[in-house]
Amino acid sequence: MGNHREASSGCYTAMALLPLSDAGKRLAQQEHRRLRRDADILTQWNGEAIPLAALDEQALNDEDWRELVGFAFAHRPLLTSLGCLHRLLQYSALPLPALRGRLEEKASDAELCARLRISGRKALLALQRAQAAQALIALDAGRTQLLRDVMPGGGDHAG
Repeated sequence: MGNHREASSGCYTAMALLPLSDAGKRLAQQEHRRLRRDADILTQWNGEAIPLAALDEQALNDEDWRELVGFAFAHRPLLTSLGCLHRLLQYSALPLPALRGRLEEKASDAELCARLRISGRKALLALQRAQAAQALIALDAGRTQLLRDVMPGGGDHAG
């Protein structure tokens, strides 16, 4: 499900999966479960109810860890990572003002740049990635490094 309304229709984008193989069925089930896990967060974020039963699973699972390492150390977008980032913030006692400001307070990029005295969205995103990395390392440095090592490119893109 998309994070922004389309300019032409005012609707959010969505993707449907039609599995044609056993692997496709597993993928569809995995993505359906992810959507159910993230449903409440997506509803809070975009104000649109998602017509399915949300799962109340707040523990960070293996998929969350992979997505979080992809955000912190590579190029995974922040808004694509909303669910797992919200769950990370629930587990972290660190202040993480750039991440908490955007995700919990829904402060705009401009507001956060002014508040944190940084120049521009690119610098803000770099700080958000660094804060996600800091939170992951604080939770489990070994797991973070292991996942970073197995990323395509070794996770050398950021951080």
